[in-house]
Amino acid sequence: MKNRLVAVACRRKALLEKIDGQRAEMADISRHLQKPLAVADAGLKAVRYMRSHPALVAGGMAILLAWRRKGISGLIQEGRHFWYLLPSVVSLAIRSPSSERDHTESDKKNTVAL
Repeated sequence: MKNRLVAVACRRKALLEKIDGQRAEMADISRHLQKPLAVADAGLKAVRYMRSHPALVAGGMAILLAWRRKGISGLIQEGRHFWYLLPSVVSLAIRSPSSERDHTESDKKNTVAL
């Protein structure tokens, strides 16, 4: 019986040494894979973000496409042109015929009521 226990103890010791060697090998492999897995994890986070915010992503892509086509200086010029035209557009919107018609009809109602 003692011989069997000694054999089991020796086998156990050999298996524990093998386990330690495998554990060290796995630690080495995981160190080599840590950076690629971090990149893959960041990619998955980006995909999840894009799926949860599609309008933001579409707007960003539109800006990037416009930027690529005209460059920064082209976008600045377009913004400047828009900025100069903005007061004209606002004044035209305020003086539109439909808004004048609404005011004149309400003025007629007010004068009749008096």
